[in-house]
Amino acid sequence: MASTFSAFHVASRAMEASQATINVTGNNIANINTDGYSRQRVDINSITSSGGVQKYANPKVSTGLGAKAVGTSQIRDPFLDARFRSQNAETSRYQTMVSGLSDLESVLDEAQTDGLQNELSNFITDLQSFSETPTSSDIAQVIRTSAQKVTQIINMYANQIKEVRTQQVKDLGVVVENDFNAIVKSIANLNDQVQKEEIYGNTPNELYDQRNLLIDKLSGIANIKVTTNPEKISENLSIDRLSISLVDPNTGTSIGLVDNNLFNTLSVKDQDDKVVLSLNSSFTLAGSTPVDNNDITEFISDGAIKGYVDLINGKGTFADIVQGENDARGIPYYEKTMDVFAAKFADVFNRINSINDPLNSTDPPTEPLFTNSDGTTTNITAKDIQVSSAWLKDPMEIKTTNNPIGTPGSADNVLRMISAMSKDQEFKKDSNALFFNGSFNEYLTGQLGDVAMDVGLNTNFADTADNVLQNIYTARESVSGVSLNEEGTNLMAFQKVYNAAIRYFNVLDENLNTIINTMGQ
Repeated sequence: MASTFSAFHVASRAMEASQATINVTGNNIANINTDGYSRQRVDINSITSSGGVQKYANPKVSTGLGAKAVGTSQIRDPFLDARFRSQNAETSRYQTMVSGLSDLESVLDEAQTDGLQNELSNFITDLQSFSETPTSSDIAQVIRTSAQKVTQIINMYANQIKEVRTQQVKDLGVVVENDFNAIVKSIANLNDQVQKEEIYGNTPNELYDQRNLLIDKLSGIANIKVTTNPEKISENLSIDRLSISLVDPNTGTSIGLVDNNLFNTLSVKDQDDKVVLSLNSSFTLAGSTPVDNNDITEFISDGAIKGYVDLINGKGTFADIVQGENDARGIPYYEKTMDVFAAKFADVFNRINSINDPLNSTDPPTEPLFTNSDGTTTNITAKDIQVSSAWLKDPMEIKTTNNPIGTPGSADNVLRMISAMSKDQEFKKDSNALFFNGSFNEYLTGQLGDVAMDVGLNTNFADTADNVLQNIYTARESVSGVSLNEEGTNLMAFQKVYNAAIRYFNVLDENLNTIINTMGQ
């Protein structure tokens, strides 16, 4: 057996280790409501018996030298951390899409009584009245006013859609500057503090918590990849070096965001009717792609930023995939659907009103009722469609008959206009590609109804993603979160161990007293 006095060291170490576990348990309980706190535990190692303490001991009954508290570590599961951050990015993307599309839905709400479909109905009613008295200049003025209301509502829709886009661009700028850039800077600063503490031999668990909480928040903004690699500080010391990067899902190439105490920031540019994200590079991560002020939009495939980019750049079926345009159904898609409607509406009525220009002609209308802001009939869009200056000057500019030498009072042309409102039209996204075939009302019902469907679809995606996120969060909390019941149980168990260590100390004291004071009497 070992020396008599070595047992006192075993008892002393047992008390120290037990006291450390009690202190850490108390710290866990104190931080039960602290955001981002990870449950801690005392790392205890058994001390091997060796050296001089075993010089006179019987090797057949050799015992250890007790236990020693060697540090305090966090209880975390890296796999659950990675799953949580990946799912957080997906959830945030859908939630951002729902928010933006809901704003768009409120603009294109045809349930209101003064919507576009209602004004088109009034326009048809006025045309029917005019067909009965085609020589009435008073009714002609009413029709012109009704046509102005139609164009004004189309203009209003276009302007409000543009306002939604402007707001989304502003929101994206705030997220990038105040959230993304601020977080990567804070993470880099924390990396620097963590490295200094680890070099001094400390275990900065609280700094780890702060850093992990920021990484969790960053994961909701973009699809980040977090890696740690050992860095050799000296011959006997290596510490983990944390880096964060963005990975292009199409090519697998990456760009660095954080590398220890170095960091890169993003900037947003609104140019050519799309937003572009560029990297303000101060370093290049080893093995990553060197970029500086280049378009890195494609590197961001998830998170709130991706949601904003899809909203602001998404052209849906109007996107040119060859040119790499965003094919999500975002604001530009709905802008274009209104442009297609405005151009078709103007073209149909302009051709009917041009007596010597039949509908099958490819020549421009000679007597247009609707023009764009510069008075021409080319490239009419929703934001600039208006009643022609000629019609504004003369309400009778609208032609009642397609036969200039026909019977006075004939209204065949007005009837063609009425028929055109219910007739199937070919809505094309360019000169050849058919986008929709149906009446004007069917087009509005279908296209303006798409936004409600998109809101519902993305809401379902967001809810499903959030449910998965909450399940992962619960699983992660079961590992790294603080449970009051569990800590209370641990506290009682550690207290019993501490009391037992004290009792062991007392037993040793009594034994030693017996040896010194009673043996040999």
